Amino acid sequence: MPPHDLTLVTQTPTHIVLATFGTHGDLHPFMALALALQRHGARVTLAAASEYREKVEAEGLTFARMRPDMQAVIDRLGLDEHELTLRIARQPQFLLTHIVMPALRDAYEDIMAISADADALVTHSVAYGAKLAAEKRGLPDFSVALQPMVFWSAYDPPIVANAERLSRWVYRRGPTLTRAFIDLGKRVSRRWARPIDALRHVLDLPPADAHPLFEGAFSDDGVLALYSSLFGAPQPDHPAHTDIVGFAFHDGERGVPATLDADTQRFLDAGPPPLVFTQGTSAVHDAEIFVRESLAAVHTLGTRAAFVLDDERVARWAAEASERVHITGYVPYAQLFPQASVIVHHGGIGTTAQALRSGRPQLVVPHLVDQPDNAARVIRLGVGRACPRHTYRADRTTATLGAMLADHALQQRAVEVGIIVARKDGAEAGAQRILQRLDEHPRR
Repeated sequence: MPPHDLTLVTQTPTHIVLATFGTHGDLHPFMALALALQRHGARVTLAAASEYREKVEAEGLTFARMRPDMQAVIDRLGLDEHELTLRIARQPQFLLTHIVMPALRDAYEDIMAISADADALVTHSVAYGAKLAAEKRGLPDFSVALQPMVFWSAYDPPIVANAERLSRWVYRRGPTLTRAFIDLGKRVSRRWARPIDALRHVLDLPPADAHPLFEGAFSDDGVLALYSSLFGAPQPDHPAHTDIVGFAFHDGERGVPATLDADTQRFLDAGPPPLVFTQGTSAVHDAEIFVRESLAAVHTLGTRAAFVLDDERVARWAAEASERVHITGYVPYAQLFPQASVIVHHGGIGTTAQALRSGRPQLVVPHLVDQPDNAARVIRLGVGRACPRHTYRADRTTATLGAMLADHALQQRAVEVGIIVARKDGAEAGAQRILQRLDEHPRR
């Protein structure tokens, strides 16, 4: 008798589209999350600006373009990267009104084109076009918060980049005035979301019940806060189903940790831990004053120092290199920061996370958007200090860094926080949360 004809039916892997926007500090956590999902057997597509294609594909991840592309933004606005940084620093809403919203329909169409067979989307807090695509397709959408500021909690209110003194003054006067201040911000900013309202109408989606830039930016399916609960604790007014799972770090390529170049390693090995100065990828284009004043402080202190700059600034300041001063382009922070004495940086969330994990004290010189709030949280944690960009001068920097180098309690607190931050793998925890919640939704 012939054997029974057995047909093996295998379920296709869950397809998850991740959509992010911003600098490397925004891209890297999404890459870490994508790789964690892939390790769990999911099929992953990572959508971002075209500038990141090579970096994403080098990890063996599927890349898809989601506009806007940075070069296209620069060409359209007629601003170079330095001028663009300054505009956003002066007017944080410029990021929304002149960069994000003009590309809203483009981003929506890009995600619609790649999500026909998707089972879920994972979206950056300002990936509004991707959120609309998820809603239009009826897909689960998991929102990602990379920093506490995006929640605008009345219990843990953020420092506003272009109104730092005002926001601090308001918050000191208690929760009633704080809520009124945040409500005022919502009313003022509602007009910035009109392109979202207009596109919803075109797409035959119902009018938004919640403010699209505030509570409406987060999905009912789940919110992943990819930062440490030390940095921002759970709050009563966080969106429902919010999980604070820890920072998501991307430290190498294809699972192999990145290594320092030979010149940088030789410099580190040649003496005591240096001061490290860097401005990440958002503020680096406004680096002339930062580098000049930092060098003057280093010479006064007589310490060793390493400067991590973009290629243009490396060429500009190469003559300052010496046995005590190292000038370099990009190096992996995960390997450099633990070998520093103090890390001086701009306060971008990616750089701040790496500095926290390194266990070294920080001096934060914030420029724009979330950076002043991140700096305030570093101070609150007891692991660093901050200096406003417009007052960053050699004499003040010399005094501040000299005091930090002599502050053993500060150094010990940084070590303690670093140990706690390093214990949490936000990418792995986030991937597990997403897959667990998808198990509750039937596959299409």
